[in-house]
Amino acid sequence: MMVDLSEYRGIFLEELEDQLQLIEDEVLRLEQIGETEAGIQQFFRAAHTLKGSSASMGYNRLKEVTHHLEHLLHQMRNGERKVSNELIDLFFQALDGMRALQSEIAAADQETTDVTGLVQRLSTFGADGLQGDEQNWAVHSGKAETSPQLFWLHVWLSPGCEMKLPRLHLIDAKLRSLAAILQMKPELGEIQAHDSGIDGATWLLSPKINIQELRQEVFSIMDVESIYIEEVTDDSSLPGEIMRPAYPAKEGQDFPEPPDSLPAAADKNKPQTIRVQVERLEKLMNLAGELVIDQTRFHLLNRKFHQQYGTSELADELDQISDHLALITGELQESMIKVRMLPIEQLFNRLPRMVRDLSGSLNKQIELVIEGKETELDRTLIEELGDPLIHLLRNAVDHGIETPEIRRAAGKSEIGTVRVAASHEDNQVILVIEDDGAGIDSGAIAQSAIRKGIITAEEAGNMTDDEALRLIFRPGFSTAAQISDISGRGVGMDIVRNDIERINGMIDIETAKGQGTRFRIRLPLTLAIIRGLLASVGASTFVIPMSSVAEIIRIAPEQINFIQGQPVITARNQLVPVVWLQDILGITPAAGEGAAVSFPLIILGRGEKRLALAVDALVGNQDVVIKSLGSYMGKTDNISGATILGNGKIALIIDTASLFFNKGAFA
Repeated sequence: MMVDLSEYRGIFLEELEDQLQLIEDEVLRLEQIGETEAGIQQFFRAAHTLKGSSASMGYNRLKEVTHHLEHLLHQMRNGERKVSNELIDLFFQALDGMRALQSEIAAADQETTDVTGLVQRLSTFGADGLQGDEQNWAVHSGKAETSPQLFWLHVWLSPGCEMKLPRLHLIDAKLRSLAAILQMKPELGEIQAHDSGIDGATWLLSPKINIQELRQEVFSIMDVESIYIEEVTDDSSLPGEIMRPAYPAKEGQDFPEPPDSLPAAADKNKPQTIRVQVERLEKLMNLAGELVIDQTRFHLLNRKFHQQYGTSELADELDQISDHLALITGELQESMIKVRMLPIEQLFNRLPRMVRDLSGSLNKQIELVIEGKETELDRTLIEELGDPLIHLLRNAVDHGIETPEIRRAAGKSEIGTVRVAASHEDNQVILVIEDDGAGIDSGAIAQSAIRKGIITAEEAGNMTDDEALRLIFRPGFSTAAQISDISGRGVGMDIVRNDIERINGMIDIETAKGQGTRFRIRLPLTLAIIRGLLASVGASTFVIPMSSVAEIIRIAPEQINFIQGQPVITARNQLVPVVWLQDILGITPAAGEGAAVSFPLIILGRGEKRLALAVDALVGNQDVVIKSLGSYMGKTDNISGATILGNGKIALIIDTASLFFNKGAFA
């Protein structure tokens, strides 16, 4: 009976990504602090796991690379080889080769990269070590013949294991390379027929190595939850053939039965987890969002019921149901948001290798400091943040940090520091990327912008240093004399800003010449459900994200002044430009509207900037579920999505970041 392993491909790719990231972390640690027993063991286990799983899935090129990588690590583990620069470089080459194979498997389920040269380099490098494990096994086998021992080995798989049959195949293959297998219960054929009901297996074996080493080898295989080993002490009933591990048992031979009840095995305590397809989580989140909408509508209906019929026993019961539904919906919403949350660590883990390679190619000494890896963020935001974060970091390394000679002449340490930090602040995530390099000259920024025709000399003369600095976010702007293949400070910064604002984030920049530059990114925790302020303009209702609202005021028309034709107000000793939402969206005021005695202004905040948004009236605030406008609508200026209100009507969600770049507001 052939086993279709295609259904395990997604799980294999997830495991592959986890193990490759672990290998990258360990190689970087090897280079920085040298070898440690725990680090080498982690590295070996990752390579060993990949060798087995790739072999089980039929990816032979990946298996070959990990096999030779494992051999080098085996030599290091036995003290026969020490870490060196050549070995570190070879490890990184192997990692890059495995990454290439990973991309091909994910894209087309096939391996096309030629790894022959890589395998040869790994094999040649390991040639001066032991000539193969077979010599060791022969020694151990000889010992086994003179002093044989039999053991029952019981292995349990973790509850979250979704590849039970391949895992048990892998364990069985590993055991057969380390011991003489006399019996397996249940047999692999039986497991194949009852995969879903099997959570482990038992082997009767005679090990060729120390039993503790055997235990460690089995534990190095992923999804092994726990192990129980019991020595067979009464072997008087066993025929002589069993005393020779190299020979199979005779047909009909009786073996000791495993114990009826096994002691509670808790060799490893793992968190109980389960892998779930992202599409299923997205659907659940969407259903939770629909429930939030219906709960809001139910609350509105309950209020109208009270207004029409007053208080009664029926109204009180309706109140209780409404309150309980609101409580349950709120908890469900919060739980679903938490399920979507992931530590930002998986994004930060990509950075050390990149900084290491860049600093080497640029002949710079750079220390990367990472803080707040445990900070959680919506998985969608983590995916969207990858490109902007990498671009900012490459800029910092390439054009932020000076060369050792320049730093030494400036009285600085030759080792530059780049810091990446994440933290929670209120209901948002703050991401900081800073360096202690040369900083950015705002005067040079303005002059470069004039030369490129981005601004006029007159506009530059009226700009503050902060406004000139923000010119780097204009399309096509760069201060780099030469655009390298790595980066150029300012090249593509408009793309960085657009990517961040597309996920309702904000980016600000601070710099001090000769001291360094800091980018500060402010992000919402999730894009699925937000707290929104409802405002009406004419006959329409719009939603303004509360994360962008600094304050709300009410003013009379005569309180508005004009500076160079731009309407402004004074709020907290700061001039704030005013824009009318109806003008931005092209909404015609309702007929018969006269001059209002006063009207509300929503003060929006973006870093240190402020913008006053004039609307007709405020309706209230509530949690709103963000719905995409879809590909049919495409990109709509000043609108980030839509939601369904409690009355069943649709309200558009305002893209507040884009308002700051509207022609009526300051850039």
